[in-house]
Amino acid sequence: MKGGVAKSTTVYNLAAGLVKFKQQRVLVVDIDPQGNAAASLGIAIWQLSKQLKDVLQQKASMADVVVKTASGVDVIPSNILLAEEEIPISGRPGRELLLKKALSPILKNYDFILIDCPPNVGVFAVNALMASDELIIPVDMSYLGLLGVQGIEHALTLIREQLDHPIAITGVLPTRYDRRNNLSKEVLDALKEHFGDGMFETIIPETVKIREAPSHGQSIFDYDPNGTGASAYHQLVEEVYGSK
Repeated sequence: MKGGVAKSTTVYNLAAGLVKFKQQRVLVVDIDPQGNAAASLGIAIWQLSKQLKDVLQQKASMADVVVKTASGVDVIPSNILLAEEEIPISGRPGRELLLKKALSPILKNYDFILIDCPPNVGVFAVNALMASDELIIPVDMSYLGLLGVQGIEHALTLIREQLDHPIAITGVLPTRYDRRNNLSKEVLDALKEHFGDGMFETIIPETVKIREAPSHGQSIFDYDPNGTGASAYHQLVEEVYGSK
């Protein structure tokens, strides 16, 4: 429900970590028209011959659109052209299940499928939630990040009650944490009070290296393997893998 909270950063680093440390078969589906998750894994998103847009238009299958990356992660990429499809898709019957149906033929090929969502509750985010079993909620350590949690809870009520899809929360992930900043500590305390055991133990720190890594098309494990960011995302890999 808010940009800049490390949704894409978490998706591509978690995906790369599951491949690197757990030898899992991982697919990233980038249903955010910004295309940041795909770009961060080294994909030239403006040179795509096919992308997720073509799948949702039923002009291509998921298998046709998969791009393999140097990190070992498979990606279904997008760019801003996906945004042009939001209004046409919104008027189609069964619009909430387009992504779920498209993924069905390739589910057996992967151990994990991670979907990077846009920062809203439009038709793309609803498709992502309807295609998912579980949800990771990254929250940056700001007042607006905390406000966004209420929007997510409203969206989950819609998915669970009105669309009858029992999606679970894997965990709430604090991101961009600065231990020198009192606001970070206050937001973290508020999250712990609200979610309790629903919080990940992992806390993602605010670091320059995490922000630099995408410009090199690398995960944090390749760009700064000994840094605090890599250590934090490695811990998240262990928590997510251990929950399965």
